[in-house]
Amino acid sequence: MKDKGSILIFTLWVLIILAILSIVLSRRASSDISLSRRESRSIKATYFAKAGIFKMLAELTKDANTYNALNGDWNRNEENPKELMLGGDTVLYGASDEGARLNLNAIDLKIEQLVALGIDENIAEAVVKYKDQKKDNNGFEFIEELFLVEGMTRETFSAIKESASVYRNKNSKININTAKEEVLAAVIGDEGLVQDVLDYRRGLDGEDATDDDGIFRDASEITVNIQGLDPALFIVKSDIFRIWSKSISSDNEEIFKRAEAVIDRQSGKIYHWKED
Repeated sequence: MKDKGSILIFTLWVLIILAILSIVLSRRASSDISLSRRESRSIKATYFAKAGIFKMLAELTKDANTYNALNGDWNRNEENPKELMLGGDTVLYGASDEGARLNLNAIDLKIEQLVALGIDENIAEAVVKYKDQKKDNNGFEFIEELFLVEGMTRETFSAIKESASVYRNKNSKININTAKEEVLAAVIGDEGLVQDVLDYRRGLDGEDATDDDGIFRDASEITVNIQGLDPALFIVKSDIFRIWSKSISSDNEEIFKRAEAVIDRQSGKIYHWKED
């Protein structure tokens, strides 16, 4: 009887241990399945964000206007995005004009232009010097390269990064229809003329990006509407755009992916690509 009791107790312990192992393995498998599903959704979100980039590029390529202006349907930020539904997931996307930014690689970049953007004069001198001394005179290859400039701080970088570009070769012209006030001031250098441009662009309602905006459709309209302004400083149509896209998973809003690219809409050349 003792042997039978021992066997029974042993059997019970084995069953208990097996039950515990079964629970542990079940939870482990459940956790692995959950992680796998999350990873799958994350990968899908990444590809959907990429899809948003190329959807915006396709729309820009189809734009037949001879000019680009702030009231164009492409001009969207994350507060006012375009929206695309893919398989129940949401893709938000939009673009901004890279031609609206001051080109740090411009062949005739001036220290006073950088000062007008809010850079200390000594740092502005260092930026121009750094650009001119780059191998093969290629200039800045990416905007974060500014941190290699002597004296550059995070505060200064943050102050100018939204107004500066390094992806437009050596072209110094800016788009008069889309450039922000500080960029116009850096290029024009005359407060009165800058205000004249802004007033013309904003139209009767005094606001940017509305239906009554004044638009410079070609260079001849610049001299007609703004006396004393040199049209050689400007373009009215851009080819290089900064496109952003953000995808949000339908079943879990915590899963999202964001992508950003600087692309030439004519050639399709990608100058910059970033995924978050």
